[in-house]
Amino acid sequence: MTQVKITEDMFIKDLLEVFPESREILMKHGLSKVAELGVEDIVLDKLTLKGLLRLGGLGGSEITRVVQEIQELYNKKLEEM
Repeated sequence: MTQVKITEDMFIKDLLEVFPESREILMKHGLSKVAELGVEDIVLDKLTLKGLLRLGGLGGSEITRVVQEIQELYNKKLEEM
C-alpha cells in the first residue's frame, strides 16, 4: 500500500477507494445525509472531502481536524501492514 496524502480537496470516491475505513468517520460528518437521500452513486465522484464536511455543518478548523483524524488513522493502518 502506497502512502497517500489525505487533503480536503480529495474526492470522496477516491478517499473511500484508498481508505474504506474512513466511511465510518464520514458518516458522522455528512455522508449519512448523502446516503439518506440515496444520491451516493451520483455525487461521491464529484464531492470533495471539504464539500461533504461543509454539507455536514462543519467549518474551517473543524474540517482541518477531521482531515487530520482521517490522515492519522490511515497512517496508523499503513504502519500495521
